[in-house]
Amino acid sequence: MDPWLRRLVVLSLIGFLFLVAPAQASAFEAEDLPFGFGPHGWQAGLGLSQESIKPKGLLGYEKTGIGGYLTQAGGDEEALSWFSGHKQVIMGNIGYSLELFGGNTERPILSTFFSSSDPHVGAYGEFSRMYGAYGHGLAGEAQFSVTDAGAFEYRIIPYVQFQRQGVWRFSLSLGTSVGIGMSYQEPHEKVKLDITFVNEGLSMHILLSLSEHPLTLGAGLTQERAQLFIRYSF
Repeated sequence: MDPWLRRLVVLSLIGFLFLVAPAQASAFEAEDLPFGFGPHGWQAGLGLSQESIKPKGLLGYEKTGIGGYLTQAGGDEEALSWFSGHKQVIMGNIGYSLELFGGNTERPILSTFFSSSDPHVGAYGEFSRMYGAYGHGLAGEAQFSVTDAGAFEYRIIPYVQFQRQGVWRFSLSLGTSVGIGMSYQEPHEKVKLDITFVNEGLSMHILLSLSEHPLTLGAGLTQERAQLFIRYSF
């Protein structure tokens, strides 16, 4: 596929993601300046997001939004970007979500985004059911590389989770990559932790939001690289 055609496909998806946002999302409600160090050296950019929440029934809600970022590494000619549009619905003890995304970086894990990849488009979906403090669910992710090779990757992720001073989730990944994972999310999302062991080895990511300051600190560690970043919200 010609480079200009790949760019057209990615730009078309980004335009679609903006169109699926709700009508009231006429302006971005959250902006941040990501700054960090990773495999591409020092990197800085701009992140934008918009999200709306509306009640659904007596015990449910619907959350719709768009978001993404654009960063540039020192000495790198090509900018790195990732954009998505998502919808999440919770009805009592049942929840489901859908996300469409595109860019030339991997789908972020806890907002760490320094891992470049071929330009691609993809989708992520999830269905869950809770029984009090315990629950289970099934997630799936698929993406298609917008290159001459046209590589296709997918994962099916069954999981169980429980709530105890936060939400703990244990998952199994099947598909292009096979492995196991564990994640934790503290109430109010101040602390998030993600640990996975797949074909490529062990990876760990942690995210810390400072409620008293408009700062988010993050770190990631894999077999091949380490990455640190700060995001300043304004």
